[in-house]
Amino acid sequence: MILSEKNSLLEDIEAARKNGFISDFWYRDGKITARDTSKNYTKEQCFLVEYCRHEGMNDPGDSSILFLISCDDGTKGCLSSAYGVDADVDLINFVMALKKIK
Repeated sequence: MILSEKNSLLEDIEAARKNGFISDFWYRDGKITARDTSKNYTKEQCFLVEYCRHEGMNDPGDSSILFLISCDDGTKGCLSSAYGVDADVDLINFVMALKKIK
């Protein structure tokens, strides 16, 4: 495992980068986009490698979740979202529908 709830979100992003997850993804309209290449990926093209929830140090309501995603063309990266009340439900549903890598 790359991610740990004991780490901060930034520490886990750094650990992910050291393990080859160098792209930053963002979600919109049922697909994710790699910020560095602007390439779009559908859920059929992506695999969920790992994910981890993080709570804010000062405010437990300040929760986030970090997803490590691998795409069928070899692109690997991170996608983060708020978690809990402020979560993007469409993003969470998209990621949880991805095939899992064990």
